[in-house]
Amino acid sequence: MIRTVRVEDAIGLKLLHDYTCIQHGFKGAIKRRGEIVTFSDVDILKNCGHYYVYVYDETWSRPGFLHEVEAVEKFAHIVAGENIRIELGEEGKALLIAEKSGLLLVNGTVLKEINSTGVFVLVTRKTGSYIRRGDLIGIVDLIPLDVSVEFFEVFERKLVEYRPIIRVIEHKHPKIGVVVTGTEIVEGMRRDLAGPIVLKKISEYECIPGRIEYARDDLEEISGKILALLLEHDAVIVTGGMSVDPTDKTPSAIASIADEVVIYGIPIKPTTMSMVAYKGGKAIVGVSSGIIHYPEENILDVVLPWIASGVKIPREFLISLGEGGLASSFVNRYSPRGVFKH
Repeated sequence: MIRTVRVEDAIGLKLLHDYTCIQHGFKGAIKRRGEIVTFSDVDILKNCGHYYVYVYDETWSRPGFLHEVEAVEKFAHIVAGENIRIELGEEGKALLIAEKSGLLLVNGTVLKEINSTGVFVLVTRKTGSYIRRGDLIGIVDLIPLDVSVEFFEVFERKLVEYRPIIRVIEHKHPKIGVVVTGTEIVEGMRRDLAGPIVLKKISEYECIPGRIEYARDDLEEISGKILALLLEHDAVIVTGGMSVDPTDKTPSAIASIADEVVIYGIPIKPTTMSMVAYKGGKAIVGVSSGIIHYPEENILDVVLPWIASGVKIPREFLISLGEGGLASSFVNRYSPRGVFKH
């Protein structure tokens, strides 16, 4: 049977679960489930605030209940989809690890339902994140020490229709072309500063940088360059001319050839004045020239994980970016006396 005993009386007995110590520079299990308490463990456990511990003789014997380790492992298998492996971690946690690089997708509605139970907790990275093989992408935890089999089975049946709750869509390494717009660039009056930034971002997300083309601020010239690149590329990124000035023709050029404009004006800072569209299933992304001023963090970090895995970017996802859409790089440079549209 399970007993609660003073740590001094636990010598020679097996611990029921992991016992944690939190100190400056350290947090982790100092004694693991199933380990036998020794005389030297008494002071260690007390120093970490564990004056009483749960112990058991052989195995978890409470009828009709799942111990935390078994419960989190079973639950992890329910929520995890493709390209995710499960590892048991310290303190009764199940770790969700990416088996392949790609796009992370999380059902946020179901995630809230899980975390509202007061029983299971599922913590993940944000949907739309770019994940690399071996990354930790989620943790399953149990709040009580055990959970009834009845509750578990009822909740499992409730979640079945929504599975998988969390998954990784494998990277497809697409080839992406670039169109840099600006009459002043084509005519040699200014140097292209945006193109190299776009090509670098493409490489950072393990996509293949394709051909780069230059176009004047002319609707037909821009649209023609995009169409030409789409013939031999999986997606096209267009930079410059994305605002509302009379010479800015890029949004109209993209819209004139697209099958669908998903959104124009994305609720993030920087690079709000950007566009996502599709033609023949291929993404066309119009990118604000704000990437020149904010090369480290911009709209490309939002769209490239989706393009890399060949998943269409949902309008609902892009709209949801307003909450948390103020990038730290933008906030750090913000001036109340004058913020430009980027």
